Amino acid sequence: MIVSALTLTHFRNFESLTVPFSPKLNVLYGDNGSGKTNLLEGIFVLCLGRSQRGAADSVLLQTGQEVYRLEGVVCHDGQEHTLAVAYQRAGRRRITIDQSPVRQSELYDRFCVVSAGPEDSEIISGPPSMRRLFLDIYLSQFSRRYLVDLTDYQRALAQKNAALKAEMDPSPFESILISTGARLIQARVQFTTELSQSAAESYRAIAQGEGLELRYEPSVPCGAESMDIPAIEQSFEIRLASLAERERAAHTSLVGPHRDDLAIEIKGMPARTFGSQGQWRTTAIALKLAVYDLLKRKRETTPILLLDEIFAELDRGRSQALVEAFAGYEQLFLTTAGEPPVGLAAESRKFRIASGAIEEIH
Repeated sequence: MIVSALTLTHFRNFESLTVPFSPKLNVLYGDNGSGKTNLLEGIFVLCLGRSQRGAADSVLLQTGQEVYRLEGVVCHDGQEHTLAVAYQRAGRRRITIDQSPVRQSELYDRFCVVSAGPEDSEIISGPPSMRRLFLDIYLSQFSRRYLVDLTDYQRALAQKNAALKAEMDPSPFESILISTGARLIQARVQFTTELSQSAAESYRAIAQGEGLELRYEPSVPCGAESMDIPAIEQSFEIRLASLAERERAAHTSLVGPHRDDLAIEIKGMPARTFGSQGQWRTTAIALKLAVYDLLKRKRETTPILLLDEIFAELDRGRSQALVEAFAGYEQLFLTTAGEPPVGLAAESRKFRIASGAIEEIH
């Protein structure tokens, strides 16, 4: 898949801008705050209808504006399509493919994109919610069923929590939480198992031999290891019953996929507490490269890869190993405040971004 052009209107710090892209490497130069990251975010929103940074649509609007619009030309499976994502303040987002309105889920079905940036260190160092968000964004690109289950689970969870806050009976919503939650747990366990091997290989290549291990940690205490849905559902139901009094006292739901975590270990130690900044960045990049590899193999298409200042805090050896890992990748976007490592700049299309404006460097 290739994004050949993008038009941004009132998006972040861009007033109105059209950019043609190379089908291979695109290097975006600019100082911090110039808009490099915003341009990558625009590509991500165009492809999946959401920000990789978790930003709400109202935050994506340029200051003082009421509407933003993204439009791009995307080549997929040998066909060219025009995608558009528009949002009006206090209104709804509108997504079209070739001028026909579609649901956001159709973007997940047809397109895939992987983004890596400085904020990804929080996948390793931050709270469990950051690791769950990572799983949800990329698992949704593997499976429409996962996206549907996640949406249904989140809706039922909100209804249950509202009932608990109002001191009403929450049980009518628990059957949906159990059925959808069991499928989410199973999918996350399977994904983590596959991702762990690929991420460990990427990490070893970049970190020159260090080991990386991933393990999914469900709040439902048993059954997930066998990936058997009835067993997970039974365990979930038992756990809900045992925590019913505590949930009523806390006025919130205490068990389920929204309480799960992803354990990440470097050389056998918890990365969150024992890893350095460089190890966190390397781990985050390895996770994203592993996701890219899994998407490419399972979706039988090449994802777009967005890399935001990924060489910051990496030593020369890790940077060079990362450059070598890019061999064979297709369309790639790379932001940098300085010069990228030798071997990347030679065959690239280069752009300089400043104050919401962009110019190609020849």
